[in-house]
Amino acid sequence: MLTPLPTKGTPNPFVSSTVASTDSQTSKDSQKIVATNNNVYVNAHDDNHHLEDLTHHHHNEEDVGYIYKFSVRQMCIDVLNLDWSKVIWNMIICDAILHLLALGGFYLFITGQIKGLSYLYFFVFGIMSGLGVTMGVHRLWAHRSYKAVFAVRLVLMCLHCVAFQHSIFSWSVNHRVHHKWPDTDRDLTNSRRGFFFAHMGWRMYETHEELIKGRKMVPVQDLLDDPVVRFQHEYFYWIAIPLSFVLPTIIPFYFWNEDLLFAFLTCGMLRLIITHHVTNCINSVAHLYGYKPYDKTMHARDHIVFGPLALGEGWHNYHHAFPRDYRASEMDGWCFNLTTKIIETLAKFGLTYDLVTVSDDIINKRAARTGNPDERRRGPLVAAAVFS
Repeated sequence: MLTPLPTKGTPNPFVSSTVASTDSQTSKDSQKIVATNNNVYVNAHDDNHHLEDLTHHHHNEEDVGYIYKFSVRQMCIDVLNLDWSKVIWNMIICDAILHLLALGGFYLFITGQIKGLSYLYFFVFGIMSGLGVTMGVHRLWAHRSYKAVFAVRLVLMCLHCVAFQHSIFSWSVNHRVHHKWPDTDRDLTNSRRGFFFAHMGWRMYETHEELIKGRKMVPVQDLLDDPVVRFQHEYFYWIAIPLSFVLPTIIPFYFWNEDLLFAFLTCGMLRLIITHHVTNCINSVAHLYGYKPYDKTMHARDHIVFGPLALGEGWHNYHHAFPRDYRASEMDGWCFNLTTKIIETLAKFGLTYDLVTVSDDIINKRAARTGNPDERRRGPLVAAAVFS
């Protein structure tokens, strides 16, 4: 059951007064906003504000430059070290059932037992639901990195329901806390508690009391003011269950006579679980493995594989260094950053507007001061070689 929304008028204690000068005052005619003062939201910094609230945004000196090596043994140790008295067993059972159903879909998928159109539909619908997360709840609602007309917001809300990752309001609040206090007890997907916890264990574990405190300390008024957000939160399961489970099953069955069970297991369950795991990899893989071109003090990392695979979300060191930038990366192109290219395409038709960017000068200064220049130069070359 979803937590009821707070009443309108809830104070936003961490919203800077600079928001008004860099956000909503810009007309639709101005398609991009250059955030010369990037200290307007969550943990963004410009060159003059890097030291502000340092304890909230960075980690101990022992973390700087630390390299996490992939280790199945360490993953097992991390799982065993969790406090099992705080495990929510009904969530474990639920997740196990969903994965077993998806496993059945995977068998049908790799053995060629579904129709050709179902394969195409599987990939297209999967990408569309992913955009509901990346372009919708993440960049539009959680970070306010751009604005969109009502029709676009409505479509993105529906696509986010297809992804079935909690309501926009809940997702955005947790994500704002994640950026304000990354990889701490206030972080829902705290990577310091191990790969499994950051990836999916957090869903099966009692919420940390520090996270509960953090949720009360981040701005929410912009979310409350959006009727799309309020409507979706109020009726989330009534919207999400038909869109995420029924629709992906009915369309292949009705339009090209796919077997009803096969459609449910592949286009429904397998597609859903893959979308979840790709999203979860940003919380786990992109916080433990990869490189740090922009800020070596952060756990967040750019990842060559999950950068493109997560539709542009895996360039995570950049995103945590400049969370308000709608591009979420310096990487450009339909292959490397699909979400960004769609936002920019819609902006040409006035459907998205007020796109917030960080100036090249701020990026260069930040990278020179806290990042790794060699990795910043090498990363795009390696990515291009891998995906060329």
